[in-house]
Amino acid sequence: MGRRYDEPVEVDAREEVMRAFIWRGRLYAVRSVIDRWTERRSWWQDPAGAPRTGERTVWRVEAAAGRSSGTGIYDIGLDTDLQAETPTWTLLRVQD
Repeated sequence: MGRRYDEPVEVDAREEVMRAFIWRGRLYAVRSVIDRWTERRSWWQDPAGAPRTGERTVWRVEAAAGRSSGTGIYDIGLDTDLQAETPTWTLLRVQD
């Protein structure tokens, strides 16, 4: 079962490799990238002022908040706005 969040996250990704992300103040280490794809965004559902690129790159990763915690599957979206200095990362879904 999965849950939808649409919450901002900070992501450590360099050279097409996602290493970690911070969500709700917790650091999650990415164990593996399961998949990556591009999807069209529903621009009419975006909040006012959100980037209007029409597409989003989604990373599906297996990650854990610590050595003793279990892993989970997280979908993290990357939106790029040509006017923004940095890309916008959003936690989209978490699968249990």
